[in-house]
Amino acid sequence: MGTKDEYASVIISEGLKRLVTRRGIVQALACALVETNLVNYANSKVPASMTVPYDKIGNDGRSCGLFQQQPQWWGDGTGIDLMNPATAAGLFYDALLKLDYNSTSHSPGWYVQQVQRSAFPDRYDQRMKEAETIYDRLIGGFHAAAGKVPMDKPQFTELDYMTGGGRSNRSRPPINFLLHTEEGNSSAENLARYCDGSHDVSYHYTVRDGIVCDVVDTDYASWSVLDANAYTINLCFAGSRSSWSRDEWLKRERDIEIAAYLAVQDCRKYNIPTEVIKPPYRKANGISDHRYVTDCLGIGNHTDVGPGFPWDVFEKYVLKWSGAPASEEDELMGISFKNDAGHTVDVATALYFIDKHVGLILDQLGGPETRNGADFPGWDVLGGDTVVEAIGKLRADVDELKKALVK
Repeated sequence: MGTKDEYASVIISEGLKRLVTRRGIVQALACALVETNLVNYANSKVPASMTVPYDKIGNDGRSCGLFQQQPQWWGDGTGIDLMNPATAAGLFYDALLKLDYNSTSHSPGWYVQQVQRSAFPDRYDQRMKEAETIYDRLIGGFHAAAGKVPMDKPQFTELDYMTGGGRSNRSRPPINFLLHTEEGNSSAENLARYCDGSHDVSYHYTVRDGIVCDVVDTDYASWSVLDANAYTINLCFAGSRSSWSRDEWLKRERDIEIAAYLAVQDCRKYNIPTEVIKPPYRKANGISDHRYVTDCLGIGNHTDVGPGFPWDVFEKYVLKWSGAPASEEDELMGISFKNDAGHTVDVATALYFIDKHVGLILDQLGGPETRNGADFPGWDVLGGDTVVEAIGKLRADVDELKKALVK
């Protein structure tokens, strides 16, 4: 048995373990509020559910637990696991993650209904605001207690440089948080002043040496990435260049952490996944840079933040401030080794280049993966064959020619 806050914390915890966004966790909380008002119900028609701790006994069909899941469709079939709040929440998330639950194509409650198949589908949206309030109230204390996310924030000075210029009304919600370089040597304040709308360029934030300037309200679009302005949030590292080496970037590590913190906060605000989309890019909602817009969206020709940007360090800070658990790959961040030439090589960087070049080799043998969306789509110049298939046909033709010559 437990309190409502204890059950809500379990639901939040299970969502964070699965890297579910704020939007998805709120959907789960709203579901439990509608189904049981965060009360763990056993069911008199499911005797096994009454052999484990429960708050109350219900008799709605064979529904059990916080989410009123039925054992013939959910879990191990006994109903016992549905009485475990963590297991029940996990089953809900497993189903939710099969949906594009972050999309604004439908209301949040619509996605809950796709999981629950309730006879009263409109009820979930009615409890969504209440669920948001519970999430926002519990999340800070929960993370602190779990030792995952500090309750404070990076040390920085935030200045208001919003003039009302350099902004447009959004035509759609933001889905990407993007990083930029200035290609100059301005302070955060001077760059913010420049972005007053009179120079056809602006950012939501400018950052340098622990100074954060708020330039454009994130509810509006800044003038940063042409046609992608409508659905992006943009931060510029003042006094930076895309030609910087990794070592030059690491001199600004404090600002990199601040940028990660700001990205996480805005991702939570706008229900954007906190996934870092780094080279080699793929089209997705999340956090990336200006080159992502060029390479994946086909808009413009900018390549900042450049190849020297320490994505592993930035991602480490995103994980820190989002509370996401570190993966085995994350454990390699910051580890380096000496190569045969005596140079120090960062493991994360080495893995990236290995993955990149292995991909290039596979593309040459089997055709680029981007072609037709297949793993090995072949080549038009080879009649749709891969290199191996083409060589095989060539060998067969040579064998036939040899037989003909012998005759």
